[in-house]
Amino acid sequence: MRDLRRYLSDPYYWRRGMLRLFEAVTRRVHLETQLDLLLADNARIAEPQRRDGGTLPGADFRLLYVAPKFDYGSPARGYSYEENHLLPALAGLGFSLTRFDSLTFLRRLGKAAASELLVELAFRFRPDAAFFVLFKDDVDEAAVEELRRMGCVTFNWFADDHWRFESFSSRWAPRFSWVVTTDPQAVAKYHARNITHVIRSQWGVNHRLYRPVDRARRFDVTFVGQPHGDRRYVLHALRRNGVAVQAWGYGSPRGKITTRQAVEVINESAVNLNLSNASRGAVDQIKGRDFEIPACRALLLTQHLEALGEYYEPGAEVLTYDGFDDLLTKIRWALTHPADADRVREAGYRRVLRDHTYEKRFQEIFHRAGLL
Repeated sequence: MRDLRRYLSDPYYWRRGMLRLFEAVTRRVHLETQLDLLLADNARIAEPQRRDGGTLPGADFRLLYVAPKFDYGSPARGYSYEENHLLPALAGLGFSLTRFDSLTFLRRLGKAAASELLVELAFRFRPDAAFFVLFKDDVDEAAVEELRRMGCVTFNWFADDHWRFESFSSRWAPRFSWVVTTDPQAVAKYHARNITHVIRSQWGVNHRLYRPVDRARRFDVTFVGQPHGDRRYVLHALRRNGVAVQAWGYGSPRGKITTRQAVEVINESAVNLNLSNASRGAVDQIKGRDFEIPACRALLLTQHLEALGEYYEPGAEVLTYDGFDDLLTKIRWALTHPADADRVREAGYRRVLRDHTYEKRFQEIFHRAGLL
């Protein structure tokens, strides 16, 4: 009875009760209720703060992570690339982590209310830094600037500077403390606009998700990815030349497969093809698949790009092709020289684990920014 009287006399509970009643009548959810739901769903995604007897790099560091949870913001398409790769790597570094699912809140609340919720979360969580992966104009620019005024060091991962630097990145970059780009040509473009806090990084891999699994090899050649650009033409041309290439991806006839299924397909393939064209524009770029495939101890055959030489030794750790005829030649070589192909697989796997995991990428990024 005493506890009941104390409960009823506390104005907090009366206020919260009135909010719930207001929400039930108006069918509008209050900002603080959204915050409660967000925090309840979050549960601080982090591993234990010690591993192998040592303190993790992100221990005692509060990080706000702002990115889509689902692919293109659609639960029907499964988890996003960011959810599969970036979030686990940050958790693995031991950060005290709070996730803000940007596209879900944008769709549910609208940009203004989602931005207000983000600022409210930052005010309460008091992050040391915030790492964004903006899809489009997911939040108000003023919200990002408000985080900086709170003393939060802000980053955004710009992975499409190859084709939307002018329309997107150059407009958003001044709002952030640090810009991270995967395009080697973009650094000079940022500097030309007096944006100097630029960190050049690259795609990587969550090596705990994309990993070798014990599966029998049952495919000659496979491709996993969306069929945009000239990808359909390349796959059809391979089949016309007698290559039994199997393909999956959102928008392809066989449809998208789950991450688990993709990892299994990669492990079951003699040759894993990566087609390097960007989703927009007539440009080619290093792709996440260039690291996911070797992380499965699988053979990567990818388009020759000059920048790829910074990450692998072509011919020894991965296979590259230059033009369709060379693509056919490399496929036939891999299928008829399995022992040599296995040596390339093993070398690529060792290189990825040594240099190209996302945990290593993030340590380099935060070290460059003076935070680790």
